[in-house]
Amino acid sequence: MGLDTSSHLTIINNKLTRLIFISLIFLSVQFSFGQANLSIKNKGFNEVSDSIIKHEIAGFTITGSAFKKADSLNKKTLTEIPIRYCSEKEVSLWWQTFTSSVSTFIHFYFKGESSNKLLDSIYLVTHSHFLVTIPKSAVEGLYQSKFCDFKYQGKKGKYSSPYYKAFYSTDKRRLYIYMLGETNSSKYEITWVIINDKYFDKVLDNIP
Repeated sequence: MGLDTSSHLTIINNKLTRLIFISLIFLSVQFSFGQANLSIKNKGFNEVSDSIIKHEIAGFTITGSAFKKADSLNKKTLTEIPIRYCSEKEVSLWWQTFTSSVSTFIHFYFKGESSNKLLDSIYLVTHSHFLVTIPKSAVEGLYQSKFCDFKYQGKKGKYSSPYYKAFYSTDKRRLYIYMLGETNSSKYEITWVIINDKYFDKVLDNIP
């Protein structure tokens, strides 16, 4: 038995109403997530709640220096990973020993003009082969105009810079990747926190 014209129109209207309703739900979910993302505030050093992480970050940051002086238990408990290569487009730090399985490679990649580079990504490998993903949102919007110095010590040369550092905790569970950023108009420092070979958080502070 065929359907009359009014029945066809009713079915079509019902389908259109349902499609519009589902589309509105989808758009409202997308919009609400976008609003939430826009309202996220960067965590500063004073907002770090974990006492161990805060204690360790205080050992190498400018913002944490006052906390370090006030902390009577503060001792040098971190192992620094040296800079091995530096240019205006890439800074590399790595730490590797023949007696340890904790071989770590950190690479900063930049793009843009030489006077005001933009951090594009951080490539991190631990245990010689384990790739640790640092999300794009953790590195976006960070400009840098400072890089490294190269000095000869005897017959060997060595890169040095206060702008790029990395440290392991004593137990090698926590890795801190640090950058001191400076442009013509601002200065800041940021620490990316890696725990058990997984990205955990970033700590960002403006420097007066």
